Amino acid sequence: MSTPLLRPSSLLLCLALVSCSVPETPSAANHAPPFNQLAVSGNACGPAALLNAFRYGDARWRELGAGLPGETDREQLSHVIRMYGLKPSGQLRGRTRWSRAGINVNDLTDLGNDLTATKFLPTLENEVLLPRSGETSAALLARVRGMLATSLGRGLPPVVSVRRQVLRNGGWFTVESHFITLLRVGSTNGTGLEIDYLDPWGGRRSSGSFRVSSESALGLEAVLPVTPVGKRLVRPGEKTLVTVSAAIGRW
Repeated sequence: MSTPLLRPSSLLLCLALVSCSVPETPSAANHAPPFNQLAVSGNACGPAALLNAFRYGDARWRELGAGLPGETDREQLSHVIRMYGLKPSGQLRGRTRWSRAGINVNDLTDLGNDLTATKFLPTLENEVLLPRSGETSAALLARVRGMLATSLGRGLPPVVSVRRQVLRNGGWFTVESHFITLLRVGSTNGTGLEIDYLDPWGGRRSSGSFRVSSESALGLEAVLPVTPVGKRLVRPGEKTLVTVSAAIGRW
């Protein structure tokens, strides 16, 4: 049986519906208390944020997290760091993926994909969320929101890397990086979007926003009121802000 052709008006309506298929405010459910990196190390934010993404994801990702060896969060987080974090880094010669200095985005992605491969789950990807050549701040915000919402819509809360920047000696300098796990992203009006997130430092759930920064070359500013991200490293009188650096998820 042949399929009748859609009239132009019907086709436009269908396209509009498809373009709106991602919820206005995609969100993850709260299934359990979040992992607290401090149970293991002050520099375990990356693995803890990744395990929070699994714990707050859909059934497939929750099953992966729940199946990790260990009776407690501390034991599971320690297992992931020992088994997968201490493998050789794919980015830094002579280094392990995780060290007392933490872990970078690419190595955390590799660590995550070692875990997903054990359950034949989709491959994780990462993306730098800094401005592209010629990209306006509003376009950057829309791109970032679209990627984060896509991962949430596909059942995996994205892990986002943020950085504390200070204006020092005439240039912007990163003094500390941190990972958080997004649970909800709101719609954007071109200048910012509201978020709910998990901070592995203390295992807290909180709200904040990503917004267009006056320092457009640095990308989006992350406003995270209860997440200090290296604030102690800022010298008196220095200009500082936290920026959105990269994300790991399913696009």
